[in-house]
Order: sequence, then C-alpha cells, then structure tokens
Amino acid sequence: MRDFASASFQLSNLRLPHPSLDFLRFNRHEEQADDANFTAIVSTPVVVDNMVFSEYILGRPVHEVVARMRSEPDMVGVQESAVTEYVRGQLHLMQYLEYYMCRPRYFLEQRHLLPLCDKARMGLVEQYYAFDEPVMLEFLGRKLNSRTRTYLPELATKTGIPVASCKRQFENIRRIAKQAEDEEGVPLVNEIMDRFALSEPLATHYAHILFLNINRVDTTKRCLSHFKFADFDFCASILIQYWTTTTSTMTLDDIDQPLTQHAQQLKSLLVENKANFDSLCTSVRVHISSLLPKTPSGSSASTSTIPSSALLALLENRTVRGSTQIRAILRVSFSIVADIGASSTLRNALGIIVEKIVDSFASMGLRSEDMELFYDSVIIHSIGIVTEQIPDSVPAIEALSRTLTGTKLLGRRLFRQKSSIFGPLTKIRPAQ
Repeated sequence: MRDFASASFQLSNLRLPHPSLDFLRFNRHEEQADDANFTAIVSTPVVVDNMVFSEYILGRPVHEVVARMRSEPDMVGVQESAVTEYVRGQLHLMQYLEYYMCRPRYFLEQRHLLPLCDKARMGLVEQYYAFDEPVMLEFLGRKLNSRTRTYLPELATKTGIPVASCKRQFENIRRIAKQAEDEEGVPLVNEIMDRFALSEPLATHYAHILFLNINRVDTTKRCLSHFKFADFDFCASILIQYWTTTTSTMTLDDIDQPLTQHAQQLKSLLVENKANFDSLCTSVRVHISSLLPKTPSGSSASTSTIPSSALLALLENRTVRGSTQIRAILRVSFSIVADIGASSTLRNALGIIVEKIVDSFASMGLRSEDMELFYDSVIIHSIGIVTEQIPDSVPAIEALSRTLTGTKLLGRRLFRQKSSIFGPLTKIRPAQ
C-alpha cells in the first residue's frame, strides 16, 4: 500500500537551471553559477508513481485518477481525501518532470535533478514518447503545423483519446521532426536514439512516421482507408529497406538513384522486349506448374507454396488478354521504382500498388500467396536473361531483386479481396 501520510512534497522553493544554458553543465572543480542553486525539501525519498504518471500523460483529471486508484484492492479503507492529496502531489511532480521529458537527453545527464536511477529515468522517457496508433495514423501524410494542432480536439473525439494526450503525441512527433531537419547524412533511427534516448523499436517507428511525412506519402486514398497504422509502418520499413540508400536520412535525396536507373533498364529488357517477355512467361509458367503436388491426396506441401488454379489458368492463357495482364503488372512493378525519384510517384506509391497490382491480382481471383509465387518465379527466371544480355550484370541482378521483392512485400501487406460494391463505405480520413 502507498504511504499517504508521509508522501508530501514541498517544491515551492525550487529554482532550476534552464537546460539550454550550456554554462550550467559544470564539473565539481568549476565555479557553480548562481542560477544553479536550488532548495528542495522532501519528507520522504522522491517516488514517481508509475500508474499516476500513465494517467497524467493520458490527460486524465484528478478525480478520474483518484477513482482508479481507489478501485485497487490494496486501497480498501483508505480515505478519499488522503488519496486525493497523494494524487495531487504526484501530479505536481509530473508537471515538474514534463519540462524535462521534452529534453530527455538533458534529463538523463543531470542526475542532481531527481534521485532516480538510470533505468527509471529511461522508463519515464520511453513511456512519455509512446503513442497511440489511432492517433499517429491521423498524423501520417499531414504537415505538422498549427493547422494540424487545431484538428486535435476533433481527433480526440474521433479516437476517444483525451485531447491532452493527442497534444502530447503531436508535440513529440513535431519535436523529433524538427531535430531530423537539422541533421544531414546520419541514419535517422540512430539520431533519434541518441538525441531522445529512445529504444530502437520506438525510434524505428518514429523514423518510419517521419519518412512518410517528409515525403508526403499519401495514406488517405479510398483504397487505403481500411488499413491500420501497423500496415503503413510496415510499408515504410519496406520502402526504406529496399528502395533507399543504406545511410538514408529519409528524404527524397536518399532514394537510390542507381536502383531507379537499373529498374528502367530492366523494364525495357524484360517487359518491353517481346522475345524476352515471352521467354520469361514460358519459364515462369513451367516453374509454377512444377509446384503442383504429384499426388494431391498424399501431398505434405504447404498450401502457400501450391499455386491456385486461377494462377495456372492465367499463366496458361496464351491469348492477348492473358499476356496483357501479366505485362501490365510487371510494367507497373518496374515503373514504380524507376520513377520513385519523382516526388509525385513516391507520394502515390502505396495507392498505385493497391490499385494497379493488388486489385489486378484480386480481380482475377488470385490470392496473396499466388502473388508471392509469381514474383519469386519472375525473379528467379529473369536472372538468366539479365546475365546473358547485360554486361557486368551483378548490379542489375541486385536491382531486380530489390525492385520485385519490395513490390511483392508491399503487395502482400496491402492485399485484399475485392469488396462488394454493396458493402458499406469506409469513412475516409481527410487529406491534408
């Protein structure tokens, strides 16, 4: 049980140095500045109640925090006035801490501010910068400006998350974005981890959010309206991993230019060249047909590695229509990467993949597993053509794998069966 009788804090005489003043970072042998002197009187060691801190960053009022605390089993018989006084003291401490949560690296370095261990400090920072996925979904593709700030009350109503929490998350992403603008040539994940003392998973999420926002990747189209934050977070990771440079700082300047050039060359070689395209289709058809089990009743192969009858029918359809469908899918697959250096292509990349690749597969009755089998087979059998016809083919083969593997992974994540035209329309998030 919490000790309410002795958990009082007297912080009215507290005078603190301003974190932006470098001269206050003195060593023991240096003269201390007057502004660094402070008086803090506590009746017990400072304890940060994690439950109260969680409620505070959610923006809960005092009476709700008190009600939740009194509902705990060990609070039976405790007077409400004592709990209220305890909560108010904790919230006073939280208000003091929040100033330093906005400056996490300083908070970790200045050990004299509060007698907390490093693990406790890092836990507070991590918790403060955690976010709610429905809230962050609404920030994707938006400019982080005053107009978005005025949208926060509406966002709070829409998501059911208190407006104070929405504001905290908005200010956090703005703060990290501003820091990212000032850095060049440094991997963003590493920079966020260093500047804000965040764990790698959380820093990676923020890097993905900033990549989508900096490049204005559109996530508000009708065809994308039913996807969640986790889907777009995954898509950002694929775009960064496969189509940007290895030291990417998440801007257009870091799109891999040699990759785009090779993608254009591969499109001409494998799609526009009729002889090569026909040879590729034949090889893919033979390869995928060979994946059918010899004895279906006794086969132990996974269903994900067995092509559907619809895929076999498409590949065996030697009419103009069947050839046109395959050619169109491959042309779009290479064109996205070839043109991704243009801001408009990157902005619409996810919508293009859904509308021109995913919907094409779904409209033909194909599964996401069929899409994966198709792309894997195309990669395998394109390598021979590339090796024969392109001198020094190693960079081109690498570009082939990165282009089609990235498209395949994005397509599988965004794959959906074509919905009925009579189904309810999904509410679309307003575009910025």
